[in-house]
Amino acid sequence: MPNIFEVGIVGAGVAGSSCAQVLGRAGVKVAIFDNSHPREKPCGGLIEDRVVDEFDIPAELLENEIRWVLADRFKFRVKLFFKPSMFLISRENFDYYLLQRALENKNVAFFDEKVSQVIKKENGWILKTSKDRWVKVKVLVGADGCPSLVRKHVSRPIPPQFLATTVGYSFPCSSKYVEKAFAKNTVEAYYSHEYVQKGGFIWIFPKRTSINVGIGSIETGKKLKQSLDKFILLHSAGKRLKFLEGHFFTHLVPAIWMDDFFDVPCSGGNWALIGDAAGHVNAIGGAGIYYALKGGILCGLAFLDGDLNLFERYWRKEYGDELYHGAKAVLTFYSNLGFFLWLKYIFESFSCQLRFC
Repeated sequence: MPNIFEVGIVGAGVAGSSCAQVLGRAGVKVAIFDNSHPREKPCGGLIEDRVVDEFDIPAELLENEIRWVLADRFKFRVKLFFKPSMFLISRENFDYYLLQRALENKNVAFFDEKVSQVIKKENGWILKTSKDRWVKVKVLVGADGCPSLVRKHVSRPIPPQFLATTVGYSFPCSSKYVEKAFAKNTVEAYYSHEYVQKGGFIWIFPKRTSINVGIGSIETGKKLKQSLDKFILLHSAGKRLKFLEGHFFTHLVPAIWMDDFFDVPCSGGNWALIGDAAGHVNAIGGAGIYYALKGGILCGLAFLDGDLNLFERYWRKEYGDELYHGAKAVLTFYSNLGFFLWLKYIFESFSCQLRFC
C-alpha cells in the first residue's frame, strides 16, 4: 500500500524546499523527493539583495559581497557598479539550508529517492521511486529542473531550443589566494566570441575559499567544456586558475528567447511547475534563484488559498514582467545590436558611481 500525502514535491532544490516550508508550516502533509540534493552546481550562486532581504538568508551563507562586475565585451573592458550589492553563495550550502529549514516542520517528509514513474489517478497521483516505494498524493508539484519528469506528465517538455548548457569548475583554494589574485568585491564576465559563439558568457566568481568559473550557452556541453578549458589555459584572466585542481559540473538551464512561452500555464487543478521546471529563469543573465524561491512560496500560498490555479495570477503579478522582458530582449542583447544596450548599462553604472561616491 502506498504512503499518502496531501502534496508531493519532486525536487528538493531552491523551489521545492521553499514550497515545502510554506506548506509544512501551515500543517499540510508534504512528501518531497530528491536523490541528489544538496549539491554544488555550475551556476555560480550569485544572488540579489532581495533574495537576502525577502527570504531571511543568514549572513554566514553569504561568502562574498559583490559591488562590481569586471566585464569584457566588444573589445571594451569596463568595471560596472552594483547598487545595491549582490552576494555569492555556495549552492550546496544554500540548498542544504533551505531543505533543512523545510524539514523543521514535522509535516514534511523527505525521501532521498528518485521518482521514476508518475501515474495520474482520478483523485490524485501515484509516484513510484527508485527504491520501489509507492506514494499517493492529491497534488503534484514539479520542482525537478528543466528536463522535468513531472512536466512531461502535466504539460509538455520545454522545447530543446529553449535549453542552455552550463559547465563549470569549483576550484578550492585558500582565502589568501582569493585576496591576492582577484579584485575585492568583484565578479568577472567575458563575452568574447572566441570562447562563446552562440549567446552566453564566461564568469569568474571568487568566493570565501573557492573560485567558481563557468560558461553558459546554447552550444553543446562538450564544445563548451573545450572553450572553458581553452580560456583557463590561454586567457590572462583564466591563467590564475590553471594550476588549481577543481571539481567539474554540468547542468541544463532554461533559456527562453520567445516571450509567448510564458503564456502557457504552469499550474492546473491538482498540479504545478515551479523554478526551472516552469522555465522561470531570466534568459539574459541566467538568473533563476529569486524566481525559484518566490515561485515556490507563491505556489504554496495558492494551495493554501484553496485553488492551485491562483499560482498563475500570483507569479505573473510578482515577477512575470521580468521574465517576459528577458525573453524579448535576450536575442538583441547577445547580437551585434547589443552594443547599444551595453553602452546603456555602462552609462547607467557610471551614473550610479557618481551618485554614491
